[in-house]
Amino acid sequence: MFLFNQGLWDKPRSKKSTQLQPKGKKRVIMRKFGYSRAASGFTVLELIVAIGIASVVMGIAIPSFLSWMPTLRLSSGARQVAMDLQVARMKAISQNVKYRLNFVTATSYTFEKDADNNGVFDSPAESGPFSLPDGITVTATGALASEFQPRGTVNVASEITLQNGNSETKKVQVAVVGRVKLL
Repeated sequence: MFLFNQGLWDKPRSKKSTQLQPKGKKRVIMRKFGYSRAASGFTVLELIVAIGIASVVMGIAIPSFLSWMPTLRLSSGARQVAMDLQVARMKAISQNVKYRLNFVTATSYTFEKDADNNGVFDSPAESGPFSLPDGITVTATGALASEFQPRGTVNVASEITLQNGNSETKKVQVAVVGRVKLL
């Protein structure tokens, strides 16, 4: 329908022909839409106006994005800890040994493994230390007692609280059955 409304098709030349015929020359279409080779491109004034509008929009957007950064880092840190807890659980099941995450400082942790299942975790740690994103600190409640058993369960449920500089918090909960949940 668009082409019919714009007049890009000729009407049949004879009364016997009922089909529409396309116009044969490209420049007719180009002229119809106001296109010419001399008018292609942008002027310097148009470019300056576009850059000015883009800079105003960015000037408004960047401060609000920077205020979101601590929240984004907090979510990232919580997902990191939850994922590493799940990795520790999977390693405990697959290797048939106890595993845990040991929070060495308020901003880093290591994976520890009890290779001979005697209740003493091997030193040095199996891997780590892993750092949390900048500005994120952790408070673990019972995390050192939460050891993933060879069947994937833990002996004590625990809750790990992560906090950013704006005092926002996220919690990672480990249930007795070994389920890791991000709250």
